[in-house]
Amino acid sequence: MSRKKLLLVFFLFLSVLLLICSIYYYALLHQTTRQHWLATGTYVTYEQFLVWNNQNETQYMTWNVTRLGDSADLYLVSHGVNVTNRSVAIVTGEANWTIDTSTREVLSSSDSNYVGKKWPFWLQTDLRIGSSVDTWYGVNTVSRSETINVLGQQRDCWIVDYDWATSTMRRWYDKSSGVCLKIHVVLHQQNITITTTETAVSTNIDLKQ
Repeated sequence: MSRKKLLLVFFLFLSVLLLICSIYYYALLHQTTRQHWLATGTYVTYEQFLVWNNQNETQYMTWNVTRLGDSADLYLVSHGVNVTNRSVAIVTGEANWTIDTSTREVLSSSDSNYVGKKWPFWLQTDLRIGSSVDTWYGVNTVSRSETINVLGQQRDCWIVDYDWATSTMRRWYDKSSGVCLKIHVVLHQQNITITTTETAVSTNIDLKQ
């Protein structure tokens, strides 16, 4: 075999080898970035405590994994507020989602406005103060850390703050699991201030792992 043919065979072999290695490491990265606790049936339930005009109401929000494969199907039910003519009404919302389990990107949803955005109820765990955080609320950074009492435990959390024209939001993410354990929202509408505190009260995720 001539030298040119040997070189051609060598470079073809090298190209195939590099392609195989790239596919392998991509698959490995895809596998290792999936949260270890994800499984069909995984859920978190939050108590939602809403306060406005010396009134308050308690509701509950739950997300749960209904199917897990290369992607995950999730169901979310929550409660929010509708302010009309300075009157506050509690409304129930529910939706189904399919997300990429490694990137948290929403692949499909019963609300198409969220497709392409990032699921906000857990984050990656390799965070530090100043780390970039991408959720469907936008791109922000970890501002600080704080230990909170939740689910009968003291949990060390990263804090991510959002500030918009008529509302603010603070989210506490468990450092070891990445799960969002607490949310605090202040909304100003029609001269009414509504404060909502959502705190995890039940889950089958073992946060101590």
